[in-house]
Amino acid sequence: MELYSPKIDNAVIGDFYKVDKIINEDCDMYDQNTGVLIFSFKKKRIPDELYKIDAKLIKHSQSLSYNRGSAGGKVTAKGLRRGMETWTKKPLCPCDKNGNPLSEYHEKHSTYFKYEDGRISKRQRSNSVTSQSVGGFDKNPQHPCRLTHWTKNNLEAYHSIFPLCKHISDEYFSYVPDKWLNQYERYKRCPQDYVIPDTNFSTLTINMDFRTACHKDKGDCKDGLTAFTVKKCGEYRGGELIFPEYHIAINIEQGDLLLFNPHEAHCNNPIIGEGRMSFVLYLRDKMDKCSQ
Repeated sequence: MELYSPKIDNAVIGDFYKVDKIINEDCDMYDQNTGVLIFSFKKKRIPDELYKIDAKLIKHSQSLSYNRGSAGGKVTAKGLRRGMETWTKKPLCPCDKNGNPLSEYHEKHSTYFKYEDGRISKRQRSNSVTSQSVGGFDKNPQHPCRLTHWTKNNLEAYHSIFPLCKHISDEYFSYVPDKWLNQYERYKRCPQDYVIPDTNFSTLTINMDFRTACHKDKGDCKDGLTAFTVKKCGEYRGGELIFPEYHIAINIEQGDLLLFNPHEAHCNNPIIGEGRMSFVLYLRDKMDKCSQ
């Protein structure tokens, strides 16, 4: 199926959306006005045996991170405290750097926070969510180009996902070769220790039952696409990936492959139940600068 759709709304970054128009078959969707590919969705293109990854990766996807920004939604006290139930001094409320509590109507996706004992956090945090990144990362003000800390310490588990990544990269090339080649030109200039071999990816984000709020992925390669699939680890329904500005969602199941423009606003429908592990494969946009 081929769709051409106009943008219907301007989505609000950090808000949650629910969409009932759900795609369940092969579909390529383009923006009606620009002709730009928004996504290419293919059913049952990935063999089940490729999802047999090391259990450490599954466990890692269940651990909490505090830096997902707008994908975690507007910061709340409940979101900050998630996973801190046993702490003796837990976050009390989001605040500014001087400790003044934020209005319940604030729109911030990362904030300072006040502890129950009155201390103010030294760093800003987002809501706690079950989402982790593995593989390579480019330079930022705090760190040089590198493999993530977990990746360096769990190389055998990390390597267990390489066959899945290679298959997805090969499928990507077969469906959208121009975007794949654009991305591969950047990939070739990246330090080979920091990319996933025999692909055009450097990094995976792995999520477990993480319903993202509306966001755009800033770190993904602007010349290519992001790849997405799901591993079923339990019984759940929902969680479809939404493009809210187009009022359309995609039901991605184990074995399915989605290639999409990560710089378009996207999020998830509600997830009911547990066990939805998603893989987001991409090339870091500045990874090719690491060798300079």
